[in-house]
Amino acid sequence: MRAALLVAALGLFVPAFATENPGVTGAAILQMPMSARAMGMGGAFTAVGTDASALYYNPAGLSRLNAHEVGFSMFSGPSGAFDNTVENITYAGPTPFTGISGNGYTSVGANFLFSQSGDIEYNKLNADGSLAGSQNLSAGDDFAATFGYSERVGSTPVDYGENSYGVNHFMGVSGKYLHSTLAGGYSAQAVAADVGYLAHSPEAGLGAGVSMLNMGTRMKFVSEGDPLPLTARCGLAYQFGVPSVHSLIAAADGEYRLYEKQALADVGLEYFWNKTYGMRMGYQFLRDSLGLTVGFGLRWRGRFVFDYAWGIADTLSDTQRFTISYRFGGVTSATRGRQREPAQDISPLQEQLRINEESSPTIELPASRPAPRERSQGVPGWIY
Repeated sequence: MRAALLVAALGLFVPAFATENPGVTGAAILQMPMSARAMGMGGAFTAVGTDASALYYNPAGLSRLNAHEVGFSMFSGPSGAFDNTVENITYAGPTPFTGISGNGYTSVGANFLFSQSGDIEYNKLNADGSLAGSQNLSAGDDFAATFGYSERVGSTPVDYGENSYGVNHFMGVSGKYLHSTLAGGYSAQAVAADVGYLAHSPEAGLGAGVSMLNMGTRMKFVSEGDPLPLTARCGLAYQFGVPSVHSLIAAADGEYRLYEKQALADVGLEYFWNKTYGMRMGYQFLRDSLGLTVGFGLRWRGRFVFDYAWGIADTLSDTQRFTISYRFGGVTSATRGRQREPAQDISPLQEQLRINEESSPTIELPASRPAPRERSQGVPGWIY
């Protein structure tokens, strides 16, 4: 019941209208789903972020990873008038450092994305309008490199009734470089940054996150530049169940694309049984091309992960994505939450005594004769 109310509340949070202004931004690749798991949940991932794909939805979610993860993902489907293929390689994992704030849960992540927009037929005409010849040209391609960092900036105890909950506060940032080409040999570059915040309570199973994505320069191919798809996201997530037997996550996101002046909403569910078999379902509101999404996940020995998602489009052909991941080097929560020890203040008198002790001459004493070793009694020492 709580999960249903959560999804409904955030679905109503986004206005039931979308003042569309399409075509005013470049780098459409930055608006595509970046993992099969997130896509299977309808893209409602801002407050979930427990795998490497958090780097694209909310970099603060990287702090929830308790193991290193390497993944490969592939996407196939429509992109405007062309068939689009996207591959990305991702890494994310914890670090042993306590972080800038000294509260632990530090993580880093990196993603390398490659996109090919297929081919187009280029026709050359004579002066009289007749066909002089034709050839196939590449419609364009994209490359994006992203690097992120996150840490816990604090924790807050919350008492509710007879229960007490701890809330962890995470912050994350990422920077990205983007290079794109178009048919005819045109190219453009841009740099951008993301910033995100995530609050999560392990005892309550609740999470809330916000992020601002693609804050950067314009993509300039010839003379005029197009802005990047600046996007604000917010989300809620609720997880319940016994993870060793079954686990259910209900999530909902609100998304606003500032230059397009377009408000969107996403909701999603994920159910896992025995930490091995998972099913996902989501829905993307206020879009023309995508609506219902479904998917599944398989985990083998907690290390090898396979995720698949299928987006059922209303007006275009279906989109599909799969992700293969490998997890290793797990770190306990106690180690992840290790905090920096406070610095000890030293008085001027103590500092002077330390200097005097270090500068005083050392007197070497003659070595004393070692005392005779007593005969061992009882159980031999090698037993221990």
